[in-house]
Amino acid sequence: MGGEKTRPMWWQTLPTMLVLATIGSASDGALCPRRCWCNDETLSASCGSAALEVVPIQLNPEVRHIDLSNNKITQVRFSFSLYNNLITLDLSFNKIKTLGSSNFELQHNLKHLNLSKNEIEKISKDSFKGLRAVTTLDLSRNWLEELTWETFRELHSLQVLKLSENRLVYLEGRLFKSAKHLQELLLDHNLFLEVPTAALVDATNLRYLSLSHNLLKAMEEGQMPALPELRTLLLDKNIIDDIHQSALSGLLALDHLDLSDNNFTVIPTASLTKLSNITKLKLSGNFINIVPPVAFKGLFHLRFLRLDSQELLQRIDARAFVDNINLERVWLDDNIAVDRLPTRLFHGNPRVTYLSVRNNRLTNIEVTHFPLDQLRVLKLAGNPLECNCSLSWLWHLIQEQKSKRSVELANGTADEDGMYSGDLIVDWEDIRCAGPEPLTDVLLVDATESQVDCSVSWIAAVSATLTALFIVVIVGGLLYWGPIKRARAKEKELSAVESRCRNKTGGACSNGRSEPFENIRTDKCMIAPPLIHHDYRTLPSWDPYSADCAGTMNIYEHLDLNNKTRPHIVYV
Repeated sequence: MGGEKTRPMWWQTLPTMLVLATIGSASDGALCPRRCWCNDETLSASCGSAALEVVPIQLNPEVRHIDLSNNKITQVRFSFSLYNNLITLDLSFNKIKTLGSSNFELQHNLKHLNLSKNEIEKISKDSFKGLRAVTTLDLSRNWLEELTWETFRELHSLQVLKLSENRLVYLEGRLFKSAKHLQELLLDHNLFLEVPTAALVDATNLRYLSLSHNLLKAMEEGQMPALPELRTLLLDKNIIDDIHQSALSGLLALDHLDLSDNNFTVIPTASLTKLSNITKLKLSGNFINIVPPVAFKGLFHLRFLRLDSQELLQRIDARAFVDNINLERVWLDDNIAVDRLPTRLFHGNPRVTYLSVRNNRLTNIEVTHFPLDQLRVLKLAGNPLECNCSLSWLWHLIQEQKSKRSVELANGTADEDGMYSGDLIVDWEDIRCAGPEPLTDVLLVDATESQVDCSVSWIAAVSATLTALFIVVIVGGLLYWGPIKRARAKEKELSAVESRCRNKTGGACSNGRSEPFENIRTDKCMIAPPLIHHDYRTLPSWDPYSADCAGTMNIYEHLDLNNKTRPHIVYV
């Protein structure tokens, strides 16, 4: 044996060394991959943005929270069989194309699974097998086009499901048959042409539903199933132009409805009336032309209303919000065709505290437009205001607010955004004048009081006084000289009559008022009898020998007495 070469023994001890290293690692804590951060006290491992291409297998087997987001992982086959105590698993922002089958079968405690921002195109019926405890599943930002009814059959505890930003056009019926506890469903940013009624009919406990950013064109009758627990419905950024008056009748508990950025040309009053419990309504970015009287009929609990960015809106009726007695906040911004507001528009809403009418075409804003005694915020910037004396009230309000802000800043009592904590806040730092010429593009707060003062100059005052005196003199003269002139004219007429009487009779008339009438009676007797009228009760018969005729003269005195003939009198 002396000539036998001695061989090194280190290779024989290598397995033993590995076992000892493994035991030592398990006793001191599991190995943590490079670029990961592990905490054995909280049983969590964070490997986000670690450039990993596979799921690490050397983590603590008792780990409960694993973050593998923003890596280059492409598959999850047999990757989590070692970690049966997982509660949270984040696989977002990777390159996973398929979930395979039964790869989460042992994750009985897993509650939160994030698979967003991957490249998943299809989910098999057993992809989520074993995930009976999952409450939140995020599948947003993948390449899914459809989901069969067996997809979520194992998810009995599912409460939040995010399917946003996929390519979904169809959801098969009974999809949520097993998910009896589903409360939030996000289907926004997909390609739905209509509401997936067949799938939603089983989601009776749904409280939040988002169908934003799809291709919905109308809400037909029966298209939206009865969801008695639904509180929030988001239908914004579709192409909806009409809602059937009974389409939303099954949403009795609805509190928040978003219809922004659709193609409405009129307010769907008849459909909204069914939503008696709604408190938040958004209609921004539509093509509504007129807000008619009682536009939101029956919405007695409405508190927040957005009617901004209506490019075609021209008129708001003064009675538009009469039913909305609990209205608190209203946005009417960016309605570029609105050039006036009705007087006392919000005086019938006793709880309004916030009004924003920025970036419209208002040239004049009167104090009667707003209930200033109850407002807390009023935003008016961006309007082409004519800063004349009609805005004197706003100028004084701004000056008061500016003074209070200066005092509070000096005392260190101003709030975080620099606005004073007074009764009414106005966005005075942005309110500019569009005219008249000296104030063009000048902040209203920088205008002088004389430029917006409603008092008149002394010249105007004197002119007004003289004009008033002139009118008083003219009217007084007419009232005083008119009766005198008429009296003098009457006296002149009587004098003329008396003069004619004297010339005719050759003597003085006994009575200047009666003699003309006596002459009239004489002439009547001498010339002709009175005209015959049918009313014989009012006119006496004519007697040429009556006392009236004989009292002053004899009708035969001018006749020739030698000639015994009398004139032939013909009675008519």
